[in-house]
Formats: sequence, C-alpha cells, structure tokens
Amino acid sequence: MKQVKQIIELLEDESFPQVVLIDGAWGSGKTYFIRKSLIEALNSKFKQSVFYFSLYGISSIDDFRDKIISLSMTGDENASSLGKIATKIIDGAANLVGEKGVGAILSGAAGAYKYSLYSTLDNCIFILDDLERIPDENVIKNILGECLNLAESKNIKVLVVANEDKLDCKSDLEKVFADKYKFGFTHEKIVDILKQEYKLSDNKITNEIILNITSLDSKNIRVLKRSIAKFLRIKREIENIENVIVDQALSRVLADIIRICYARFELGYSKEMILDATNTRLLRHVANKDNDDVDSDYDVLDNIFNNSIHSINEKLLTYCCDGLFEFDNLTIELNLPIKGTLIDSMKSPWAQNRLTDEEFSKGVTLLEEFMEDSSTKIKMYEWFEVCDTYIYLLENRIIDSTKYSKDTILKMCHDISIDRFLLPEINSYYDREIRSEFYCHDVLECYKNKNKQLMVLAKSNKENNFTKRFIKSWFNVQDEAHQSLMHTPIYQNLDGDIVRKALINWSNEEVYEFVRFNKERYKFSNIYDYFAIEIESLKNLAEKLEMLSNELGFGLKVANISELRKCFIDSSSRMEFAIEAQNTAQSAS
Repeated sequence: MKQVKQIIELLEDESFPQVVLIDGAWGSGKTYFIRKSLIEALNSKFKQSVFYFSLYGISSIDDFRDKIISLSMTGDENASSLGKIATKIIDGAANLVGEKGVGAILSGAAGAYKYSLYSTLDNCIFILDDLERIPDENVIKNILGECLNLAESKNIKVLVVANEDKLDCKSDLEKVFADKYKFGFTHEKIVDILKQEYKLSDNKITNEIILNITSLDSKNIRVLKRSIAKFLRIKREIENIENVIVDQALSRVLADIIRICYARFELGYSKEMILDATNTRLLRHVANKDNDDVDSDYDVLDNIFNNSIHSINEKLLTYCCDGLFEFDNLTIELNLPIKGTLIDSMKSPWAQNRLTDEEFSKGVTLLEEFMEDSSTKIKMYEWFEVCDTYIYLLENRIIDSTKYSKDTILKMCHDISIDRFLLPEINSYYDREIRSEFYCHDVLECYKNKNKQLMVLAKSNKENNFTKRFIKSWFNVQDEAHQSLMHTPIYQNLDGDIVRKALINWSNEEVYEFVRFNKERYKFSNIYDYFAIEIESLKNLAEKLEMLSNELGFGLKVANISELRKCFIDSSSRMEFAIEAQNTAQSAS
C-alpha cells in the first residue's frame, strides 16, 4: 500500500530523530489504516515490537509514562497491570525487611521500579493516537518532548497520529517532528472499505456511492459509514414496495442520504438550516439572480443539494440526523419513481435508456400525440415538460424528426391558449407553481409566462368562489381564512358592499368570530410589511361600517360592527404612521 511504503521510508531516515506525525482529519480512516495495515508492516520491516494506544484520557506526563511501561511489559495499555507487577516486587522486598517496613517500601519502591522499567525501554515502535484529544496543552507539549527524547536516546521510533488543525502548539510540532505525513484515502479505497464493512456486493450501489462522494469530495469514513447504515435500512423497505423503479429510487435516496449526512456531520450544519436551504433554494435563486451578495452558508448547501430537483423530505432529514424512522409512506414521502406509462419513461433519461428500440420509437409518437391533442384538459406543467423532452431529443440528436423542429415546438409553446390547461389549486395568495428543471431555457421562460396568466385566472376564480362563500356564511370560509389569510392582504379585493352584504346576512356569532379574526390578524407590530396594500380599503370599509351601524341602530351585531370599525381604523392608522416614520427616516439620511 502506498501509505505504508511512504511512512516506512520516513522512519528509515536516521538523519533526524525518528518521530513522525501522521496528520489527518477526523474520520479520515487513520485508525483503520493503522490497525489493518500499518502495525503488521512495521513489525515485519523493522523486526521491532509495535505498541499502539490512544492518548485519550491522559492527564499528565507520569500518566503517559505509566501507560507506555504497562503496554511494553504486558501488551496491555491499562496502567493497572503495572501495579500488579510492581506489587509483586514490593511484596518480595517486604519479606526481607519485615512487616514494619512495608509502608515505606510501598511508597518509594514503586516509583523507583517504574523508573527502572522506563529506563530500560528500547528497540520498539510506539504509535500514539488521538494527540488532539488531550485537553491540556502543557501535557501535549510534555508528551511531544518525551517522544523526542525517546527517539534521540534509544532505538525507539515514534509515530504520533493527530489532526494537526486541532492543535494550537504549532511551534512545538515544528521542533519535534522532522517529517509529517498527510494521511488520506482515495475515494476508491474508501468505497472498498465500505464494501468490506457492509458486504456491499451490488456494483450499482457502489458505483453510486463513488459518484456521490467524488462530487462532494467527501472522505470522512465515519460519516460515510453512518450514511450507508441509514441507506441500507431504507433500501430493504424500498425493495419490498410494488411498482417502484428500484434502481432509480435507490440512486436518488442514496444521494440524498449521503448529502444530508455530509452537510450535518462533516460540515456541521443544523438540521433546521439544511431543511430551510433546500426548501427555499428556488425562491432564493429567483430573488438573487441579479444579486451577487449571496449568503455563504446557503451557497454551500445549494451546491451540496444541487442534484435534488425536489426539497429534502423532513422525515428523511430527521431519520439521518436523529435516527428516528417515522415514515408512513415511503413512496409518497420520498417521491419514489413509479413504474408508469411509456410517456412517463420518455420524460426520464434514466428510463429512456432502459427501453427497447421499439418501445422508444412508440414513445416518440406518444410525445407528438400528447403535444397535439386538445380534447381533454391537462396540467400545464406536464404539457410543457413533454415539449421540453422533445426538444432535448432533437438537440441531442437522439431523434431526427421531419415533423417537428425546435422552432416549431417553441412556437406552439408561445401560441397555446391557457384554456387548454386545468386550473391549479391555490392554497394561499403567495402560492406559485414555478419549476425550473427544464432542459430548454426558452421552454422554461414560456412556461413561466403562461403560468402567470393561468395563476391570475385561477386566483380570480378562487376569489369569486371565496366571495360567494364569504357572503353566505363566515363559517364557510373561517378555516381557510385562519390557515391561509392571517398574513395575506384580502380587503383590496373585498369592497365595502361585499362586507356589508355579509354582515347583514351573518348571525351574531359569525360577526363576533369575524371581529376576533381581524383583531388577531392586525395584532403584531409590523403589519405594514404585510398589509400596506389594504390601507385605503380599510379606511373605506370603516366608513361603510359606520353607516351600517347607524342603519341597524341597536343590538349585539351593532356592537360587534363597531368593534370591527375600530379595528380597521386603528390598523390603517398604525400603517400610515409607519409609512410616515419611514419616509422621515429616509429623508433624514
């Protein structure tokens, strides 16, 4: 092995004390390499005893010496073994001086005996691991000095294993170590280790692992072991689900798991940050496309998850980060690819290459028929996706069509009427069905423009439907209002006559609940950021409500209407005050 050969060459150089630092990051496989390869090779090459132990838990130079003596005498790094040896010697001495002298011999002879043992150490190799895990820097310095002393005065070689980046005593390191070896496995070797550890015999899986870790440049074996262990649990579940395209599903899930574990455990991002970054990636891209000032953490996470066209599922994130397997339906929650129609296969390069020539030819015909058919309404995205797929086939010389060219398809995209498409459901004012995973930029831009038109129509239909239900009963729209409209401006679209009709038609209880809704809606301090567009509407509504209150005269409904009027006046006044203060501040600056 290359690493073994290079380390042996460093130890063979006798022009300097044979103290070598093996430097490597946490999880890089240093300990695995030492136990599996290096110890045996050193023993064979130098014909010297090799003693390996961790420095974790060492608190003083005496503790360090005791551990070395114990290890060299017994092969056991537990210092208690040294005590057993010393006790036998002391007991022998005690027999000579009688019971009266035992205490004195026990207190002095053990130390002398240990020193005698330590002074006879020779002709061996010590491998000291986890130097950076000693909390006291002075103890680290003393140990480094002791290592140098042993190598200079004895036929002793010392290999110190550490993550140099985590050590502060840089000057001491320079004095002690004549040579440093930067340790690291190749991605291929890491995959070999994982294959052995988890008995991975499926080459498709190991190929996917190396693709992912190479793209991330991830070499932390501990983190990758965690990733593979998590993946294998889900793999067993997926393989038992009917109608799932298993290879594609496993590839996608493996990539997500490796990336989540890399971001969480190797780079240290929180679960919440990862989720927020993946959920907001598209919106931030649109918002910042002309802005170079991008948050660096978001930028790093965007690069990690750039192959995921969908947001990372929160349950998968929890499973990877916290170990909680809380999935109810893996197919839906992980958006697993399902064995679908031939046209579904045509939209996926993965699936395309698994079709026979006859199936592929038929699939091309189905794409053409789908673009041409206007007999039934379909989802807008699906139609544009088929157009984009066809252009992909043309531009990559997969097909040679005499029927369509890129220009004719783009013309179809520009000319198609939005009446051809199903209206999308709108859960709130801010909902948008904007997607970016198109091959052709021109198709994407056309889709965005058509989608805006469709959303306007859908919004108008929704508002008309909401208005009808609103006038009939507050209870018809109450749940929707609480869930979707607490931070969404609405009164610019509900004029005074609509609200008047509703209040007259509603029961006292409904009016009371409507007042409560509005008071809570305008309760927070920065309402201007959300409802500035409503200011004039609220002022007009307040006038209408005063007129209605006077018409009705007395009663519970009148009292509630008066409360609603006060709420609207107060809210519009607060927002106008905020605008004035903002303008004043801008003028002053």
